[in-house]
Amino acid sequence: MRITNKIMNNNSLYNINNNKVVEDEVNTQMATGKKIARPSDDPVIAIRALRLRSTVSQLEQYYDKNAKDAKSWMDVTEDALSTITDVLTDAIMQANRGANKDLTMADLNTIVTQLDALSKEYYSTGNVDYAGRYVFTGFRTDTALSYDKSTTENFTDINDEFNAADVSRSFRTLNMHYLDAGNILNVSGGGFINETKEVDIRQVDIGRIRLSYDNLDYSEGDGKRSELKFRENLNKEATASITDTGLTYFDMTFVNSEGIEQKAYIPLSNVYSVTVGNYTYSAERASATDPERGYIISVTDLSTYDLYQFEVSKDGVLTDSDGDGNLDVPTGIKSAIVSTHTTSVSSIDFADGENTETTVPLLGPVGQEYTIETHNGFIATVNGDGTFTLEKETDYDEYDNPTKTVIKVTENGSIHTSYKETSIEIDSSRILYSTSTEDEIDAAYKQLNGDYAPRRADFDTGDPVNDEKNYEEAYEEYLKTYNNIVFLNAKTGEVLLNNYLTEKLAALPFIINANTTDVVYDKKEWQTGDIRPQNLFACVDNDEVIYNGGNAPHEIQYDVGYSQKITINTSATSVFTTTVKRDVFDLDQLAAKLNNVDTTMNTLKDKLATLTDEKEKRVVQNEIDACKKAYDYLRQNIQEEFEHKITSMQVALDKANVAVTDNGTRSKRLELINSRLQDQNTTFKTLQSDNEDADLAETATNLATAQLTYQAALMATGKIGKDTLMNYI
Repeated sequence: MRITNKIMNNNSLYNINNNKVVEDEVNTQMATGKKIARPSDDPVIAIRALRLRSTVSQLEQYYDKNAKDAKSWMDVTEDALSTITDVLTDAIMQANRGANKDLTMADLNTIVTQLDALSKEYYSTGNVDYAGRYVFTGFRTDTALSYDKSTTENFTDINDEFNAADVSRSFRTLNMHYLDAGNILNVSGGGFINETKEVDIRQVDIGRIRLSYDNLDYSEGDGKRSELKFRENLNKEATASITDTGLTYFDMTFVNSEGIEQKAYIPLSNVYSVTVGNYTYSAERASATDPERGYIISVTDLSTYDLYQFEVSKDGVLTDSDGDGNLDVPTGIKSAIVSTHTTSVSSIDFADGENTETTVPLLGPVGQEYTIETHNGFIATVNGDGTFTLEKETDYDEYDNPTKTVIKVTENGSIHTSYKETSIEIDSSRILYSTSTEDEIDAAYKQLNGDYAPRRADFDTGDPVNDEKNYEEAYEEYLKTYNNIVFLNAKTGEVLLNNYLTEKLAALPFIINANTTDVVYDKKEWQTGDIRPQNLFACVDNDEVIYNGGNAPHEIQYDVGYSQKITINTSATSVFTTTVKRDVFDLDQLAAKLNNVDTTMNTLKDKLATLTDEKEKRVVQNEIDACKKAYDYLRQNIQEEFEHKITSMQVALDKANVAVTDNGTRSKRLELINSRLQDQNTTFKTLQSDNEDADLAETATNLATAQLTYQAALMATGKIGKDTLMNYI
């Protein structure tokens, strides 16, 4: 084959270009530090780079942002919890001091003042925030735990819950308000009208449940009522199982004639009907024999009782019968949309003496509480957190109090708790108002103490047999009323109990995931340090927003790794209790009474020293004796209260210590996750570098080689270019 000059020149140029491309590639690697400049340079490296970059980006999000934010949140919580435990420890020390019988009134007043200051610090610490988000208020991070100033905010149906251990005693010294140093010697009708004798002073103690707040929203003449509920285990506790995983339901949204959007989930069933707001919904097949005809959704407006029927195709969407592109909606409805889904049904077995089973379809929340009429007359309330509360009224008890069965179900259909609930109404005749007189309060204590019970001596006609029978009948009739008497002291925030209910509520057995007693009341006047009720209790605000109606925890969780979440917040219910402030309130009330009696007694003693009339001296001495008796009662009461407060505040401290431990455990787990994330981040960055980054030393060598090769190619081509055929002739 003949090699011409043109062929040699072409080959030389081709080699020059190739060497230049190689030099350019290596030069680019040297300049960028990367093995490839574009995916086409090496598709394998490119694909691997995309995967590694995505992994590194996720790890950096977890390690540099999520985990650090979570750690900061928990550090703020840890500092706050440390302050709380210090405050409660100091409060216990002060309560120990107050339990000393030898303290003077000045000492007692000082201790109560110090406890009040510690109480204020306890609740103000609960308002600590991280980056503008309150750390103890669950999902409501924009709402402080407690009020930082006195305010008015109306809350109704506050459900204040207690257990058997919360039933305590309330002591009252009767007729103490008649002790008077100023008008003791006033005379009328030949006698001293304001004389109080030692025998007039006596103390009664009755059962009580101290509520979380005082100054409740009840005024004489407003007709408002309260309610005391107590709970007992069912004959057979409820259990649940999923029995149907294919229940069809319709997700329906429509706009009514007023332009208001309504949303509901409607099961396809002749058993269930749904009520959301002012509308009741049900769904059925259009034909029992022809599935092709689809479904009918019936909607009833409960305010006007207008019925709207929506035709749904077999495919689960609204029909378009005339084919004009507009969906068929009933007259009075502006627009609507329907889609079809499936869900599960939870079947519940239990025994309450009347019922043994029911079911609930596991429908989700729609932005407001709604109800489902289900099997055997049960009404299931779907709470805002997606949990369920099933209720059915049962027989009245022996005192004509209504009872009902309550079953609470989690969002996945398992049982949270179940119990029988009995309700005792506290009407206006059983409410002690801030305007009630001391005599009216005394009378309530006497009634609850059984002072007005029939006495055997009142049945004495000379016929012992009939007298005994009449007495027993009268006493039995009296017990029917007495055993159901409950008073609410709206000013002090106490439910006052008779002896029967005191023993019953104090002996109620433990119920899984539920408290045994619930008091429902209203309140609108709030003082500094009062915990906002929506942070602890189920309640309704002035805008009819329902808080804490379900049973799901308020856990804020962060993603801190692949398929790894960590709860960063500590909820208010895990740390705080209203008992600290209420304990100080009890002591303050007793100290005020003790101070008042002590002042009156000292004034009377001074008055006695100036008297010469024997009758006047006798009257004043009787008043002093009465004061001394009242003082002794109160001094004993306040000492016992200090002893009780030691235990009460120790319980609060134990609760805070548990929260400290829980927060510390989660912080430790986060540290381990952080360490693992750091190792993973380092490993994947190394893999990313090995995959993408060029070895600079090797690249420098390759660049030098490529440059030499390119220069050699240029020299060779130049030499070849000088030669012609004449050189060989």
